[in-house]
Amino acid sequence: MVGALALTSQAVAATLTFDFNTVVSSDTPGGTAPWASAVFTDVAANTVDLVVTHNSGSQAGQFISLLRLNVDASVTGVSANAIGGKVATFDGASFGQATDAGRTFDFSIDFKTTNAGSGASRLLPGDSVTIRLTGTGLDALDFDEFSTGGSPLRALMHVQNTPGQAGSGKVTESVPEPATMLVLSGIAALVAARKKRS
Repeated sequence: MVGALALTSQAVAATLTFDFNTVVSSDTPGGTAPWASAVFTDVAANTVDLVVTHNSGSQAGQFISLLRLNVDASVTGVSANAIGGKVATFDGASFGQATDAGRTFDFSIDFKTTNAGSGASRLLPGDSVTIRLTGTGLDALDFDEFSTGGSPLRALMHVQNTPGQAGSGKVTESVPEPATMLVLSGIAALVAARKKRS
């Protein structure tokens, strides 16, 4: 389900999912798309859990090195800590503009790339890590934002050790269909209205 939004019974709880199945530049990763997913879930006020999964259908030996995201401009002071799954893969995060593939993003999460221990600290196919994100005013839907420059993207992921000449590929989600975007916009407006009442 590309870029899916699902509301839970709580007034402000939401989930946002990105399935990385489309090549932006460089190599096409080996294996079956989507190669990875990122799922954002509200867990408390100003707190979102992000689960990054390198899907098992991705080619063996490939690993994720970077995830770039966009955040609503009203959110401040975003920080990140790995709390579950393969936490050793997490290599830090930075809040601030970064240009990649001709686009500017707001937030970057780095994953380890070292080959020490036969790449034991890499985010390999079948691995996932849970990253807790905190920030003033932050909720899952704040990541439903687009990059600037070039054709807008909601997220960009680097997959390394791909089979092509470049040795890596930059991938994103499929652009949602207009009807899907209309539904997503309506849900986002509903959540925003409920947040204002609470």
